[in-house]
Amino acid sequence: MSTSKHSKILWAAQIVAAVILGQTLFFKFSAAEETIYIFETLGAEPWGRISSGVVEAVAVILLLTSLLAGC
Repeated sequence: MSTSKHSKILWAAQIVAAVILGQTLFFKFSAAEETIYIFETLGAEPWGRISSGVVEAVAVILLLTSLLAGC
């Protein structure tokens, strides 16, 4: 596979991952009923919901900054 094609595939994969993670952040930080139910079932509400949201936010930031840096 050529380097250009490989770069485009990698770029697209990072965008898709950032979008998916970014969408879940809204539900975690807005305390949506479904998210609260999931983390209550796991016995990790609210600290698990908030901490996983923070980790996902950091992941989105890292994905997007690596795209901007050209990595």
